[in-house]
Amino acid sequence: MRIKIEMISEKPAFIPLNYQYRLHSAIYALIAKSSETYARFLHDVGFQSALNTLKTLKLFTFSRLFVYPYHFRKDGLYDVRRLELIVATAVEKSYEHLIYGIFAERELRLGTGRSEARFQISRVESLAEPEFRETMKFICLSPITVSTVRDREDRESPEPHFLEYLKPEEKEPFIRNLQKNLIRKYETVHKRNYITRHPFEFAFDAEYLLRRQGRISKLIRFKNGIVIKAFEAPFSITADPELIKVGYQCGFGEKNSAGFGCVEIADAE
Repeated sequence: MRIKIEMISEKPAFIPLNYQYRLHSAIYALIAKSSETYARFLHDVGFQSALNTLKTLKLFTFSRLFVYPYHFRKDGLYDVRRLELIVATAVEKSYEHLIYGIFAERELRLGTGRSEARFQISRVESLAEPEFRETMKFICLSPITVSTVRDREDRESPEPHFLEYLKPEEKEPFIRNLQKNLIRKYETVHKRNYITRHPFEFAFDAEYLLRRQGRISKLIRFKNGIVIKAFEAPFSITADPELIKVGYQCGFGEKNSAGFGCVEIADAE
């Protein structure tokens, strides 16, 4: 399930370059307009798999902001009048609360205080679900991040490490952890063990990498000094169509509810 939200501002607005946390908070605020209890549950708790109660997932993702028009400066985008956003989820209750919240509030607020930008929600569209096949091509609507944990001599406990797809020694762990993440989402959504043995292949588009000279990584400053390394490029995937579906609905990779891993079918670009 996914919706496209179109918004307009009565006056020129400013959008900072690192707006993911603001947008993340704004989406939760819309859900809270329908149910504060559900919004708190989604933010603070999330969904548990019956097979793995140690980790929880939010099971939704959202795209970057599509901004029109704008003037770019080093700190952000100025004179913005119109925004478009896509939000996707596999959870019907999240979808419903977002819809109810949108029509209760009819406004999306980015930031707080003097830095707040307000956009009136002008149109909401439910997007049709595609047919999922075992081999598909996608474009990123927000960057994909995948991590692992590693020990450091100067730290008492392991720390997260964002895997770099373009490093030969980290490419396979990147793909393997991406697959494991999709399986965990599947098991959480369907509340059953994933037992299908299906080939799994993932690759960012080589021609795009060539055109970009390998520059597909992004450093996103989320909040409170948190910096997330992610990759944004078209990709192809061969996998169980059910895993591809859950990636389309909930996001590929990690930190989806923070605005990572939202995708669209390449043919639909």
